Amino acid sequence: MPDRELSTTGYLTLGLLAARDWSAYQLAEQLGRGVAELWPSADRGRYAVLNRLAELRYVDTRQEHTGKRARTVYSITPAGREALAAWLGTPPRPPSVEFEGMVRVLLADQGSLDDLRATLQRTRESALANRDMFARYAAYISATGGTFPERRHLFALANTFMIGHYDHILTWTDWAEQQIASWPDTVTPATANEEQVRDMLAPGREVWEHDHPDGA
Repeated sequence: MPDRELSTTGYLTLGLLAARDWSAYQLAEQLGRGVAELWPSADRGRYAVLNRLAELRYVDTRQEHTGKRARTVYSITPAGREALAAWLGTPPRPPSVEFEGMVRVLLADQGSLDDLRATLQRTRESALANRDMFARYAAYISATGGTFPERRHLFALANTFMIGHYDHILTWTDWAEQQIASWPDTVTPATANEEQVRDMLAPGREVWEHDHPDGA
C-alpha cells in the first residue's frame, strides 16, 4: 500500500472503526472528545473522508432504522484494518503547532500592550479549560475504563502529554505576563530592554550550547 494513501483524519477514522461500528454522527461525537486538540482538522471534511474510505473499500456501510429514521453505520473491513496497520508502521510526520495566540504575540508590535495582555489572558483561560477537560477524561477513564477500555493504556500516554502541554502553556503565560509587566508599549522594549531580552533567550542558548558543545 502506498505511504499516506489517506489523510491522517482518514486513518484516525479507521482507528475509531477498528474498535466498533459507528454512524457518522457517532464518529463526529468521538472526534469531539479531545481529538480536536490533538488533530484540529479531524472534524473538517469528515463526510468526504468517509466517502473516500468507502471508495477504497476500507469500510462497509449498512442502513439502520429507528422508527422512520434511517442512519448509515460504518464498519471497518479487513482491507481497512490492513491499511491502518500498514500506516502505523510508517514514520509519523514531525509535530506541528497551530497556535493563533502565538501568531498574535509575534505581531504584537502592530497593536497595543492591552491587546497583548488580552491575548495572554485568553490563551491562559483556554489552556485552563482544556486542561480541565483532559483531567476530567483522566478521572473518567480511571473510574470506568472509558469508552475504549481496551485502549486505556494508550489513552493514558496521550492524556499525560496533553496535561503537560497545557501545564506548559499556563506556565508560559504566567512568565510572559511577568515579562511585559513593566513594558510601556509593544515596540520600545526591542532596544530599551536588551538585557531582559537576552535573559529571556537564555533557555534557548543553553539548549544550543548543550547540544552543540563545539559551537558548530
